[in-house]
Amino acid sequence: MFRFKRKTLGRIVAVLVVLAISWLAVPQLVEAQQTTSNSTIAKETDYETDLFIIKGNDPGPVILIVGGVHGNEVAGVRAAKRIKDLHIKRGTLLVLPEANKNAVKMDRRYVPGKWDLNRTFPTSSNDKPSNPLSRAIYSLLSDYSVDWVLDLHEGINYNQVSDSVGQSVIYYARNNTESYAKSIVNTLNQDISSSNRKFSLLKNPVQGSLARSAGEYEECNAMIIETCMKDKLETRIDYHVEAVKVVLGKLNML
Repeated sequence: MFRFKRKTLGRIVAVLVVLAISWLAVPQLVEAQQTTSNSTIAKETDYETDLFIIKGNDPGPVILIVGGVHGNEVAGVRAAKRIKDLHIKRGTLLVLPEANKNAVKMDRRYVPGKWDLNRTFPTSSNDKPSNPLSRAIYSLLSDYSVDWVLDLHEGINYNQVSDSVGQSVIYYARNNTESYAKSIVNTLNQDISSSNRKFSLLKNPVQGSLARSAGEYEECNAMIIETCMKDKLETRIDYHVEAVKVVLGKLNML
């Protein structure tokens, strides 16, 4: 009968244990993968634009991230393009980086002769979006059973020193949305030394805006995250990305 030396046997056992652990880990690694796909909204119109759909491995909240509702607010566009590459472990991210793609191309708030997109969403429970693009965006809320809407915008000045809404988080008051908005403000303000540049917490977005309509009529938790154009572009992009991460973190999606 062939016998192993004690040291040799110990090494064989150690190798077998490592192999067993590795084998057990493989399914977990596969399960941890997310899926990413994309589609086009407002198809066969002049307003076609890309929607990115990121699904975590486990079920969870559905979050709509929107940039480029106003075409000249470039930080939101750039941030949304980064956000679509985030890794999430549960739930679904819907990312619309260039909501008003034609305005983004022109670097204008909206296309001359057209409408301000963020004033074309419903203003009553019986109202409908007033143009093909806002209808396509608004339909995402019901089509995907959206729980949260985070709309990325920019203001021309700091809210602390002007009537502009730059450097603010504007939430629609329902459920616990306020606590999430406060967390964003507190997190971002930690690294801002100047009181004039600090983020403000504001309540209720303007009527006709995507966030207001989503919160008031579609039972979404909704907010507008505004950076200030007086800051450097990279700083503004970072603020937007970090704000979204705060919400995703509190929802245990990251």
